[in-house]
Amino acid sequence: MRKTFLIVLLCLSVLGVSAFAEEWTKTYQVGDKPSLRVDTNDASVEITRGASRTVSARVIAEGFNIGSSGVRVTEHQDGDKVDLQVHVPSGSWGIHISTHRGVRIEVQVPSETALDLHSGDGHIAVDGISGQARIDTGDGHIQVRNFTGGLHAHTGDGHMTIDGVLTDVDLRTGDGHIDLTVRPGSKMNNGWLIHTSDGGVEARLPQDFAAELYAHTGDGHIQLDMPVTVNGSIERSRIRGKLNGGGPLLEITTGDGSIRIGKF
Repeated sequence: MRKTFLIVLLCLSVLGVSAFAEEWTKTYQVGDKPSLRVDTNDASVEITRGASRTVSARVIAEGFNIGSSGVRVTEHQDGDKVDLQVHVPSGSWGIHISTHRGVRIEVQVPSETALDLHSGDGHIAVDGISGQARIDTGDGHIQVRNFTGGLHAHTGDGHMTIDGVLTDVDLRTGDGHIDLTVRPGSKMNNGWLIHTSDGGVEARLPQDFAAELYAHTGDGHIQLDMPVTVNGSIERSRIRGKLNGGGPLLEITTGDGSIRIGKF
């Protein structure tokens, strides 16, 4: 009986240790159009619109300590530039039964903020921001909503969901589908590239969107739900033509998957 009690007590103790969470927070005063850089080896990143002239950062570590022996947070401010680096330890001693173990970075920024976000392993989400954004993750999905501006996004393994009024676009994923909604008011400053090595692409464009379209799939089909003036013959897996008289190059390619281009 005593042995059983000790085993139960040990299990509860382990669960208690592995289920705890710590937080780190800091607020920065900035101008109307600041820039934010976030770099982490193994954490998710979530950016949302907050108060004007204020950057509010929070790091939530579940199952980890925050400090020199655990999750290390390094931060720096230079005028309107805020730099946040979060390093998650690759492993730790002990038994961890709880599945709630991970690190999340949440930052609220002014609506017009330039973003430079990188995670070695974790998803990245952005909502309600205007400006230039560079987003990169080695393994995780990328979600950008209610965005206005130029966007360069890359993930080694994960899907993308992009929705906004866009000017410059470069979207690439090594493995995952891409769901792109281009809202009215978008304008191509230069050519756009949308590519997935393995996955489908669905792009919804404004009815008056003007571009030179090139779409190609290595293994799949192409569906067009808006008028395209085709140059040359129509192929099942490759199309080149003009949307609304043409414009900068809109290149959509996938190594394995179908492509659908329709109206917003």
